[in-house]
Amino acid sequence: MENNWGRWGNKDERGTLNLMTPATVLAAVGTVRTGEVFSLGGEISREGTLLYPGRSPVNHFMGVDGGDWASKPNGDNESRVEYADDYLATHTHNGTHIDALAHVWAGGRLYNGFSRNTVRSSGAKVCDIEKIRGIVARGVLLDLAAHAGIEHLSDGHIITPEELDDCARAQGVSLLPGDALLFRTGWQRVGRSDPERFHRSQPGIGVAAARHLAKQDLCLIGADNMGVERMPYGEPGVEALMPCHVILLRDYGIHLLEMLELDDLATRQRYEFLFTVAPLRIKGGVGSPINPLAVL
Repeated sequence: MENNWGRWGNKDERGTLNLMTPATVLAAVGTVRTGEVFSLGGEISREGTLLYPGRSPVNHFMGVDGGDWASKPNGDNESRVEYADDYLATHTHNGTHIDALAHVWAGGRLYNGFSRNTVRSSGAKVCDIEKIRGIVARGVLLDLAAHAGIEHLSDGHIITPEELDDCARAQGVSLLPGDALLFRTGWQRVGRSDPERFHRSQPGIGVAAARHLAKQDLCLIGADNMGVERMPYGEPGVEALMPCHVILLRDYGIHLLEMLELDDLATRQRYEFLFTVAPLRIKGGVGSPINPLAVL
């Protein structure tokens, strides 16, 4: 079986993030032309965050608000300094997020051969989200929907290696070791207009495309759908659950970003840019909400 196990040592927990070096960071900074900054993260709210079926919605509460102060003695005291405080409860994989390498495994083994027993009720002991710290890379956007001349790819469409390569050629970009590849299916538009359809069957990469991308030494792969790969999981001749997650996270150590907001970035037709993302440093976490940035 082809994989990256042992490539950076038997104790490695960062996978292809090892390809991010001072040289690749400087090269990524060199792609900046206009200084425009695009947020690629979605809204975090009970109503606005699209959820994976079965996950609880976002809960946001105010711990202290203006009414609390108004109800206190001398509530109309204009000279008193007051403050607000709030509380957020959410799955780490709700909305725009990044998967840790400990998120998915197969055959009882995580990336680099670590045992599934390292993931306990107290959290992941290895390959957790805290190991990422921060990512600065050359971002490459493949706008597959625009390349096909459609608003969004069709329900359950399986993206092939040929589609990815054709889109890259048409856009005049190539993938380099250490790049952050983001691909746009247009599926976020379906989520905003028809949430039921959005969840039922999503376009995404298939197993052949996952293996094709894994061999290009990307530091991460992200998409605007719910799982990067085609959903529902599986395809003709493939029985495994989340087969592309297994290939990319578990076999090759490539982190995955899901539910990216790519429509605004796509309107600029800039397919190479500075990409940054810093997940929360959740000790033992297997995922984290994120607000990635593209700097043009």
